[in-house]
Amino acid sequence: MASQAAAGVAASSTTGLDAGFVRGFAHPPATARPKIRYWWPCGEIAAATIDAEIEAIAGRGFGAAEIQCIVTADPRQYGWGSAVLTERLEQAVAAGHKHGVRIDLTVGPAWPLVAPGLSPDSPEAAQEIAYGRALLAGGEAYDGPVPAAPQPHAGVTEQTLTAVQAFRCAGPADAKPVLLERNSRIDLTGRVSDGALAWTAPADGQWLMFAFWQRGTGQAAVVGQAATTEAAYVVDHFSAAGTRAATSYWDKRVLTPRLRSLLQNNGGDLFEDSLELDSAQHWTRELPARFKQLRGYSLIDNLPVLFIDRIHRQYTSVTPDDTPDFAFTDDSGARVRDDYYRTLTDLYISEHVEPLKSWAHALGLRLRAQPYGTTTDVPTIGAALDINETESLGAAPDYTDEPYRWLSSGAVHLSGQRVFSLEGCAIYGEAYAQTWPQMLKHFNAAFAHGVNQVVYHGFATEAGLGTTWPGFSPFTLQGGNGFSEAWGPRQPTWNDTGKIVDWTARTQFALRQGRPSVDLVVYRHAYGTGMRSPAGLDGFTYDFAGPAQLDGIRVRDRRLAPEGPAYRALILDRQPTLPIATARLLLSHARSGLPIVIVGAPPTRTPGAHQAARQDAALTALMDLLLKQASVRHVAEPSGLPAVFEELGIRPAADTRVAPAVLALRRTLSRGALYHLHNSSEKAVSEEVALEGRGTPYELDAWTGTVTSVAQYRTERGRITVPVRLAPGESTIIVLVPGSARHVVATTGGEVVTAPGGGLLLRGSTAGSYTVKLDDGSERTVTVPPAGAAQELNVWELSVEDWHRGPDGKLEVSEHGHHLDRLAPWSAIPGLEDVSGVGIYRTTVRLARLDGAYLDLGQVTDTFEVTVNGTKLPPSDQVSRRIDLGGYVKQGDNSITVRVATPLRNRLRVTEGFPGQAEKPRQHYGLMGPVRIAPYRQVLIRE
Repeated sequence: MASQAAAGVAASSTTGLDAGFVRGFAHPPATARPKIRYWWPCGEIAAATIDAEIEAIAGRGFGAAEIQCIVTADPRQYGWGSAVLTERLEQAVAAGHKHGVRIDLTVGPAWPLVAPGLSPDSPEAAQEIAYGRALLAGGEAYDGPVPAAPQPHAGVTEQTLTAVQAFRCAGPADAKPVLLERNSRIDLTGRVSDGALAWTAPADGQWLMFAFWQRGTGQAAVVGQAATTEAAYVVDHFSAAGTRAATSYWDKRVLTPRLRSLLQNNGGDLFEDSLELDSAQHWTRELPARFKQLRGYSLIDNLPVLFIDRIHRQYTSVTPDDTPDFAFTDDSGARVRDDYYRTLTDLYISEHVEPLKSWAHALGLRLRAQPYGTTTDVPTIGAALDINETESLGAAPDYTDEPYRWLSSGAVHLSGQRVFSLEGCAIYGEAYAQTWPQMLKHFNAAFAHGVNQVVYHGFATEAGLGTTWPGFSPFTLQGGNGFSEAWGPRQPTWNDTGKIVDWTARTQFALRQGRPSVDLVVYRHAYGTGMRSPAGLDGFTYDFAGPAQLDGIRVRDRRLAPEGPAYRALILDRQPTLPIATARLLLSHARSGLPIVIVGAPPTRTPGAHQAARQDAALTALMDLLLKQASVRHVAEPSGLPAVFEELGIRPAADTRVAPAVLALRRTLSRGALYHLHNSSEKAVSEEVALEGRGTPYELDAWTGTVTSVAQYRTERGRITVPVRLAPGESTIIVLVPGSARHVVATTGGEVVTAPGGGLLLRGSTAGSYTVKLDDGSERTVTVPPAGAAQELNVWELSVEDWHRGPDGKLEVSEHGHHLDRLAPWSAIPGLEDVSGVGIYRTTVRLARLDGAYLDLGQVTDTFEVTVNGTKLPPSDQVSRRIDLGGYVKQGDNSITVRVATPLRNRLRVTEGFPGQAEKPRQHYGLMGPVRIAPYRQVLIRE
C-alpha cells in the first residue's frame, strides 16, 4: 500500500492512534531496536578498536551487540578465560554503556557450549551410549570379552559398561530394523567378570547379545581448540553438573568484580547458539534413574530400540521418523523412544535451562537461546527460556519459507513471552555477496510468522589475525567463502545500514504492541524440527502447540487462550497419538464450544509405553466422546477444511484468500488492531483485503516513521476492506483504531490519497473524469487534468568510488567516470567488471506541468538513495524501489541523482587471498533499471 502513504505526514492529534504509540513508532526505543552479532578474534581485538566499532554500531541504530569469541591465533594469551579477553569484555560493556548499546555475551567460545579444563572423560562432559553386539545361533556358546562398541571420538579413553543383554531375533539379523522379542530379554550384566562373559544361548532361534557402553562424546566446539586457553569439550547438557562446569569456569576465570558490575548496568542477554550436539546416542549418567522416576518403567530394559543410526550426529538429516536399528515385536519401540525424547527434554530444561537462566539473572542478564535439536521438544524448551530464538539459515540467497523455523511461535504466544527472536540471515557461500533486499525479505517472512526481534548476522571486527582489507571475518579465513555476512564500515552499503536498522526497529516496535491474535492452532506433538505444513489453511494464520503448551489454557466465548492469541479453532492434523490428559482437555474445550477439526484418522494410541494398553483404551473412549460434541468436525483429508470452516463460521482475521501470497499477522491492541501484511511471492499483488475490526485504518510507513490515514476503504459486517498493493517481498502495516473519518469507498479510476492537511485527493497519470463514491453515499465527478507522459530514463553520468586494497593492505578508493547511453550492471561496463564500491548516477529530465511523479528504479543492487533537485529524499523502500516524488519535482528541468552502494564480491574475486570468491561468477549490481518516471496530477475531492 506504499502508494497511499506517499502523501504521508507525521500523525497529529487528528489521528485516533495513541500518541505514545505514534512517538514510539517514529523513534523506537533502544529495547525495540535490533541486535547485531559481533565477531571477535577473542582477546586479540584491540582496546581502541572496541570503542570505535561499538560507536559505529550505535551510529547505525542497533540496540545491542552480541559478542562472539570465535577464534584466535594464540588461545593461551587471548582465548576464552584469558585475562586479556576479560579486560576486552569489560571495555566492551563500558563502551556499550557510553554509546547506548547493550552488550550480549555468548555462553562460551563458538558453539556448542564447552568448558575449558574438561577432558572427554570428565563426568561433566557430554555423554553418549553406544553398543556392540554378537549374533549367536541357538545353543551356541560365547566365551570372551563382551562385544565392543565402535571406536569413540579421539581423546575418549574411558568407557563404562551399562548393561549386557540378549534378545531372541524374530526375523533376519541383517534386516533393518532387526525384530526382537521383547519378553525374551536375558540380563547378562551380572555375569560379566573383568570385561569377559561366558554364556550359552538358549537352544531355540537366533540370539543377539548387546553390550551397552557409556562414555564421553569427545565433542569440542565447532572451532576445535582454537579459542580456549586449555582443552575444552562440550558439557553434558542433560545434567546439572555439566551446566555447573560451564558457569563455574565463568565465575573463576571470566567474571571479575568489575565485569559483574558493568553487566548489571549494561548487560543484555546471555546467548546460547544452536543445540548442535554430536553423539552416538544422547546419554547422561543419571538418565536411567530419572527415566524410571519420570516415566514409571525401566529404560535399561528397553535399550536396543532407542537407536536410530546417526540421529544424534551434528548436522544430521536423520529424524525420529527414520527407521530404527531394532524394533520389538509388540510395536512398543516408538513409544519407548517417545518417552526417551520426552525425558531428554525434561532434563535439558531442569538441568540446563533453569540453572543457566538463574545464573544469568544473577548477573543481570536474560537467557536467550536457539533450543532446537533432533530429538527434543523444541517449543517446550523455548517456553522455558527468557527469549526463544530461531534462525533463517539457508543454502541460497533467495529465501524459501521453511515452516519449521516458526514452530515455536505457539509456545511464545501461549507462554506470554513478548519477544520471539531471529538470527538472520546466514546464507552459505554468500560472504561479501548478500544484499539488503534479500535480508529484508527474510525479515519480512519472519515477521509474518510472529518474530519481533532480529539479530543481524553479523558485524566482524576489522582488526585481527593480521588480516588486510577488507579485514577479519570468521567465515572467510584462508580466503574461504562461508556464511554471510561481514557487515560494517568495510562494506560500501554501511552508510545506508542505519535506515534499514530503523525500518527493522519500527517494525519490531509495532509487532510488540498489544497481544498476538492468531486464527488457528495446529496440534503438534513431535520431537526435533520435522513438521508438516498443514494443507487447506490458505488465508489463515496459525500456530503449532503441543501438550505442554495447551496445558492449563482455557476457553471463553469459543476462543482458546482468550487473553492471548484467542484461537478460533484447534486442528488435529493426522495426529496418530494423543496423551490422555490432552484428550480430556480437548473434550472439556469442545464442551465449552471451541471448534475442533480432526483431519484424517483420529488418534488411537497414547505416546508413552507405560501402561500402554490401559491408556489406549481410555483414549479411544475419550475420542468417541469428543467426536460427538457439537463443535467438533471430522474430515478425511485436508481438502475438506475450507468447507468445515465455512460451516462453523470461522473466517481469517485478515482475509487474504483472494491473494494467497500475502502473509498476514494480527495483533490486538487496547484500542483496535494492528496488521502486518507481506507479499511472499515474486509477483506484485494488487487486491482488496478484508480486515476484521471497526474504525479508521491508518498505514504505518516503517521506512520514514510516518502515519497516514487510509483514504479509500469499505466498512461492512465488522470488517474494513482496504486495497493492498505490494511489490514482491514488500510489507506494510495497517492499524485499525476506533473512530470515523471521511473516506472514499470506490472510484472508477485513479488513486485516492490523503492530503497533508487531511483532505482527500484523486491522483492519476491519465487525464479524464472519474466518479468517486464517498462513505456517506454521495458521488462526485472529479476531473484529473493532463500530466506529462511517462518517460524511461536511459542516459546517465556515472561516477564510481572503486573500493579496493591498497599497497599498505588498507582500503584505497579510486575514482572512475562513465557516460551511459543505457543502464547496465557494472559487470557489463568496460572498466567496472571487477569493481565494487559506490556509484553516483546523475541525469536530468524535463517534465510538463504536474503535481508529482512516481520514480520506479527497476532493478538496483544493493542499497540506494535518491536526491531530486538538490534535496535528499527521505529513506525509500529498498524492496519496492518505487518512490513518490511529490513535493520534489517541478515543471521544467529536474536533476535526479541515485547513489548506489554495492557488495564486495566482484572486487574480492580479483583480490589476492580470496580463492573462494574467485570461484564465483561476477555479481550483477549497480543501477540496472529500467528507470521510469510517471508524472501525475491530483485533484481535491473534499476537504
